[in-house]
Amino acid sequence: MSLLLTLVATFIFVLIAVLIFLRTGPPVYRLEKENVVELLRLVLNGNATTNDWEVFLGLPIRHNEILENIRLRCQVISKVEGTNHPSDLLTEQGVEKIQKLLIELLETDA
Repeated sequence: MSLLLTLVATFIFVLIAVLIFLRTGPPVYRLEKENVVELLRLVLNGNATTNDWEVFLGLPIRHNEILENIRLRCQVISKVEGTNHPSDLLTEQGVEKIQKLLIELLETDA
């Protein structure tokens, strides 16, 4: 009897979990202008992590062409001016290019 009760309780628990996951949907990673500005500032200050930078460079921004253009240009900067040191993401020239991108982004209506 206790085995049957355990199976029924487990089935109900799993069913509730599945229904919750179906209702909430998959997580969405959606960058807005403020997020990109903050990341670029962190890169300029030397406080951005390699993980933050790689996630930004690796995920397309489909909802905003201006932000996607900035991301693609950051990819090019990272390839050309990237370093192998974990504490520094970019060379001095790369940091200067990111500074120009940040100024450009702040002047747009992205």
